[in-house]
Amino acid sequence: MNRRVPSLLSAFALITLAACGEGAPPPEADAPEAPEEALSVSSEAPGISLGATPAPGLGGQVFGTVCGQCHAGAGPARAPGYTALSGMSPRAIVDALEEGRMQVHGDELSDEERVAVAQWLTGRMLVETPLPDAAYCASSDEVTGAEAVHWSGWGGNPEATGFRTTGQAGLTVEDLPQLRLKWAFGFPDAVQVRSKPAVVGDRILVGSQFGEVYSLDLETGCAHWVFAAGAAVRGGIVIGEGPDRRQSAFFADFRTDVYALDAATGELLWTTRVGSHPEASNTGTVALHDGRVYVPVSSMEVATAGNPEYECCTSSGEVIALEVASGVEVWRHRAIREEPREVGTNAAGARTFAPSGAPVWSSPTVDVQRGLLYVGTGENYTRPSTEYSDAILALDLLTGELAWSYQGTSDDSWNLSCGSPQDENCPDPIGPDVDFGMAPVLVTEPGGKEILVAGQKSGVVWALDPDTDGEVLWATKVGKGSALGGVHWGLASDGERVYAPNSDTPAGMMGIEPDFPASPGLYALDLGSGEVLWSAPADPSACANREGCVPALSAAPTAIPGAVLSGSLDGHLRAYSTEDGSVLWDFDTVREFETANGIPGRGGALDGPGPVVSRGMLLVNSGYGLFGQISGNVLLAFEVER
Repeated sequence: MNRRVPSLLSAFALITLAACGEGAPPPEADAPEAPEEALSVSSEAPGISLGATPAPGLGGQVFGTVCGQCHAGAGPARAPGYTALSGMSPRAIVDALEEGRMQVHGDELSDEERVAVAQWLTGRMLVETPLPDAAYCASSDEVTGAEAVHWSGWGGNPEATGFRTTGQAGLTVEDLPQLRLKWAFGFPDAVQVRSKPAVVGDRILVGSQFGEVYSLDLETGCAHWVFAAGAAVRGGIVIGEGPDRRQSAFFADFRTDVYALDAATGELLWTTRVGSHPEASNTGTVALHDGRVYVPVSSMEVATAGNPEYECCTSSGEVIALEVASGVEVWRHRAIREEPREVGTNAAGARTFAPSGAPVWSSPTVDVQRGLLYVGTGENYTRPSTEYSDAILALDLLTGELAWSYQGTSDDSWNLSCGSPQDENCPDPIGPDVDFGMAPVLVTEPGGKEILVAGQKSGVVWALDPDTDGEVLWATKVGKGSALGGVHWGLASDGERVYAPNSDTPAGMMGIEPDFPASPGLYALDLGSGEVLWSAPADPSACANREGCVPALSAAPTAIPGAVLSGSLDGHLRAYSTEDGSVLWDFDTVREFETANGIPGRGGALDGPGPVVSRGMLLVNSGYGLFGQISGNVLLAFEVER
């Protein structure tokens, strides 16, 4: 069997960077010219060379004239500075300029210029590092226990609550202090790890920044096979019955290609592109139910709006249902019903269109009992705004028709030109950018009633009644909220409490809620009433002398009886007591790791998906090199030291 399973598409990285100004003056001291010797590379350097050493000074010149105004310290709060960019891999920077949020500026550069700026920033040659032969398992026989799916998708169970019973986890709260690192896997050339692993039998399936999907051995971390998708795989891997009743792995890549693979061998069974707009993208995990795959779709127009000559904006968030057996489309729902129309021109003379936006960033949640699918949406990109932005939508599972909706924040229009030196496409007035970016949680509260709980970047946790068209049961504000504040990736609930990480990072506050203090940390709310039972503030001391460190909680949590596991942007994974929020276990992932596959590994910020707890092991991604946060490239596997 081929260890690397080819696809019809080559692998690209899709990394998120804030919009960057064009034609800016050269940066000053914040971006010194890299010494020429930093670009010298030994002929024995591993990997396949993708570009030549740039002409002296070319990379610095490109950075100064094209990117410096934003990325040399004077631009938007979310634009990574020189130091943060220098910690990325050249491959990540080039692919950001070719296919990511920086494409609008990268399109104006030649291949040589893109390579030059990447190599100048990082001081390294542009290479693609393959897995060494020693990284592969000695034997890649059939999956042991292939019928047993131990973790699949975003929440790890059909209700997507982020909670694992003792039997499902194979761990107790008493085991946590005895957790020890078993192995680490290093993702080649990566600076961020976003895909949530699936656990099936004795295998782990996980995606990567550059589109590779790896089948790893649960016991050792060696690789059984690698499949190359066409773009970054940001969401989780979902396991279920596929074509010809084969155990299959379903996922989407950033360019909205959806894949079905044989879970045991990595064989491609089908692939379908679902995005209907040129800027369509995917960040959320697909959902699987009753012979259908439900795919969330967002849009990178939020970033291309940074180009003042771009005619912003015409995309809408979508959800698409596909047949499991073939990948054929069954239905499609647009979050914005109206087709965009021309509504004016911006200061640069480019036409402006509306309505637009309401992207669907996160995984859908299936409600089998009511025959509904719940998704959260983001802000509008232009004005006039719509009633379906910053909202929870309930869609009919069979038809995709809207059953009901609830809007958490009205009149929120925003895009990445806002706060940029070139803000011609920024809506006026500017909105707060407070998406519902997480998968809604369907859970039964202690009184026996099933409720829908969702956190918003506004800092509010909402409880809605799915039996009365989303009527608000309670709403609790736990954070100041902002574009980078509030609840980002998810909640967890054990049926008594709901556990909400609050980000509230200093960046992107934009004057929101001036009388409400920023309050990053973990919050436990009573599931029945929404009352805050306890809070565990983020620890600023963890960031002492640590560049790019942010004391805030943005990643989704995972709960087991007695403990909630929550990663922080400071790089720590902590286990908190569900009774009082005290810390039961703490592991700092910001360090170098010897990896099972021989790729240099380093941990960083913990963001995105929550930990996976399964078969007595704890799996967590480490590294999130966006917005100036600490980059990294490892998947860490822990088990109890017996």
